[in-house]
Amino acid sequence: MESKFQKNINKLSDSSDNTANNGDFIKRDYDRSINMWNDVYSNCKIVDLKGKSLSVEPMFDICLDIFASKCKNILDFGCGTGDILFQCYEFGNTDSGLGVDLSEIGIEFAKKFASVNNYHNLDFQIGDISFFDNYNSNSFDGIILSNVLDVMPQDVALKTFRRLTDLLVPSGLMFVKLNPYYEKSDMKAWGFTQIKDNLFEENGVLRYRELDTASWKQSFEKHYEIIRYLEFPYPWQDGMNRLFLLQKKL
Repeated sequence: MESKFQKNINKLSDSSDNTANNGDFIKRDYDRSINMWNDVYSNCKIVDLKGKSLSVEPMFDICLDIFASKCKNILDFGCGTGDILFQCYEFGNTDSGLGVDLSEIGIEFAKKFASVNNYHNLDFQIGDISFFDNYNSNSFDGIILSNVLDVMPQDVALKTFRRLTDLLVPSGLMFVKLNPYYEKSDMKAWGFTQIKDNLFEENGVLRYRELDTASWKQSFEKHYEIIRYLEFPYPWQDGMNRLFLLQKKL
């Protein structure tokens, strides 16, 4: 059965041939991205940490610690293999956590990893935003979105963000990690293909929706106070990753 996420992508196309073709490309590239991540996650190894701490990057870790210290019931939407939710759990304040992702391989890995490392009260499920159709508003006091909003078409990202905002309690926190912002000329020089507006694909896989930081801030501030904003590098990636810690307005 076609998910609501996929239906939303289909709606991006209109009666014009050019726009319809773009809509087809976006759906195709999105489907391929799921397959790509399944391939990536299939190479991950289950490890018994034996008391070792998980870490991403010092500034990332500090901001996540602040987030986790104030949140008891956390949703990680687009959780992949569950790494960030596991790190939250290790900070010691999490009562329960839910990770949702469209990659069945990622979810399978997360469940096994949680079992091996005795991470209790963490659940992992395959799904997109339609997974929450039967959830009530204010179901979570913390939501994680890491490299999610900036790999979706704009309309889909807006629908996803609005629904997640509805699921978050007033004054709840949202931890949003975004990829670096690149100029379109750089993207094309690196071999990415522009398929619609600021959407870029690589080898037929939807990879980025390029939006500058000021635009993200303007979008977030409609519903949130920006508690923290920071930038940090990854050794394997050009540019500065962007991280927002947001608090939902009353």
